Amino acid sequence: MKNGKTTFDIIPKKYLSFELLYKRKILALLNIDEEECTLYDKKGDAFLNTYLKGFNDKKLKLRLIKDAGKWQLLSNREVFVNGVAWRKRVLKDNDKIYLGEYRLIFKGNFIEEIPPDSDSGKDQNGKKILRSLEAAAVVLSVSFLWYCTSLNHNTTKVTVKDEPPSIGHESELPYNSSAELDEIEEIPYAQKDRDTAYPFEEDVESLLVVYAPEEDPAPQKLDILFIHAHPDDESLDYGLYMAKASLSGKSIGIIVFTDGDSGFDKYPDRPIDGFYRDTYLRGSELAAVRVQEAQKALTVLGAKVYLRMGLWNRAYTSEEVSKSIGTLISEWGGQDQLINKLVKIMEIFRPDVIVSPDGPCSAREHFEHEAVGLISELAVSKYKEKHPGMLDAYLQLIDVQQISEYPNVPFLEIDAGKEKKYKDIKYAALMMHQTQADASYFGIKRLNDFPMEYYMVQYCSESPVDSTLAILDNKMVETSSSPAF
Repeated sequence: MKNGKTTFDIIPKKYLSFELLYKRKILALLNIDEEECTLYDKKGDAFLNTYLKGFNDKKLKLRLIKDAGKWQLLSNREVFVNGVAWRKRVLKDNDKIYLGEYRLIFKGNFIEEIPPDSDSGKDQNGKKILRSLEAAAVVLSVSFLWYCTSLNHNTTKVTVKDEPPSIGHESELPYNSSAELDEIEEIPYAQKDRDTAYPFEEDVESLLVVYAPEEDPAPQKLDILFIHAHPDDESLDYGLYMAKASLSGKSIGIIVFTDGDSGFDKYPDRPIDGFYRDTYLRGSELAAVRVQEAQKALTVLGAKVYLRMGLWNRAYTSEEVSKSIGTLISEWGGQDQLINKLVKIMEIFRPDVIVSPDGPCSAREHFEHEAVGLISELAVSKYKEKHPGMLDAYLQLIDVQQISEYPNVPFLEIDAGKEKKYKDIKYAALMMHQTQADASYFGIKRLNDFPMEYYMVQYCSESPVDSTLAILDNKMVETSSSPAF
C-alpha cells in the first residue's frame, strides 16, 4: 500500500520475435507471446492466420514448444525451413520458414521490461502511451527495413519481375509450394538433416568421370548407356533403373544434351549456403550449378560416366513456346551431325543396352525430350547397321502417367525393389537437384505416387550375351493385347 493505493509488481513478459516477409519484402515485425503456441491453424484461431493473406492451407498446423530451453517448430506435415523439409525443427536465429509466398524468419527470444506505475490511472494511461509508442516503433522499424531492402534490391537489380521465370522441362510452371501442398499429405522420406550422407555418396564419388562438351571420352566398355536432355532427367526418369543396374554390378553412363541453363531456379525455396547463392541463378551460372547437382545425383546412382554435350537449352514456360522438333534439331547443329556424334560415342563405349526417351508420339512430352528421343532412335539404327550383333537391346522410356498411349507394345517395369531400396536411392538422387522443383519437389511427390518406371522394348537380340531381361531379373510386362516377346 502506497499513498492509500495498491501497487502491483508487473512481471516482464517474454516474447518470440519473428520477421514476416512477402515476396522478399518485409511485411511486419511480429512479437509472439510465449503462451501462444499455435502459429498457424486454418481450422482454429492461431497467431498468423490474420497475417497470411491469400495463404489458405487447410491441412497445415504449426505449433511451438519449448524443450530443454530451446524452441522447436512442430508441424503435422512437412514444411520447408531453409529449403529443407521438416516436421520437427529446433529453431535457430534467422531460420527461414516457408509458407507459400511468405517467409517467417525467427529472430530469437526476448524479454520486455515494463516498469510498474504507482498511480492506477497513470498506469492505464501509461499502458496506452506504451502501446502507441510500441506501434510507432514497429511502423518506423518496418519502414526503415523496407527502405534498406529496397535500396539493396535497386543496387543488385535482382527481382522476380526483372526476368520472367522459365523451367527446364516437365512441370511447365514455376515452383509454387502453396498451390501444391493442398494436394500432398506428406512428402516421403523427408530429409531430416542436410549433413546426413546419402547412399554411396562417399564410396563411389571417385568412380564418376565427367566429360565436358567437345571433350573426347576415353574408350571403355559400358553395360548400359543412357541418353537424355537435361540435368535431373537421369533421376526423374531413369533413377530406379540406374540404381538397380549399378547395384547389380553393371557399369553405366549417361549422355546429357543440355546443361539446363534456361531452366527456372527454385530460389528462394532451396538452400542458401556456400554452394547456393542468395539470388536467382540464370544462364551459365545456373548451368554450372546444375552440372554439379547432376554429378552428385549420378554419384548417388552409381554411374561411371557423365558426358555433357552442352547444347542450347530453350526455355519452356508454356505449351505456346514449344519449338518444332525440326527447328530444335537444326539449332542443335542438324540431324546428320547429331546422329554421327552419338554413333561415335556409342562406338567408344560399346554398350550392351541403350536407353533413351521416346521420340514424337501421341504421348505429349517436353519438345527437347522428343528431339533427343528421335535423334537417339536414328543413331541406334545407324549403329546397329555399322556394328551388327554388338547391341543387345534398345529401350525407350514410357511416362508412367501416359502408359495408356502405348497399346500393343511390350514393355519392362522396374519397381522400387525389396525394402524399397531403389526408391530410397532415387529419392536421394532427386534431392541433389535443389535448384529444380521438377526433381526435388514434384519428383518426390511423383515418386511417392508412382514408385515404378516403364521402358518400351524397341529392340532385343534373339540370343543376347547380356540381355536387358537378365539385367532386370527377367521382369517383363506386356499389355493385354501385345504379342509374346
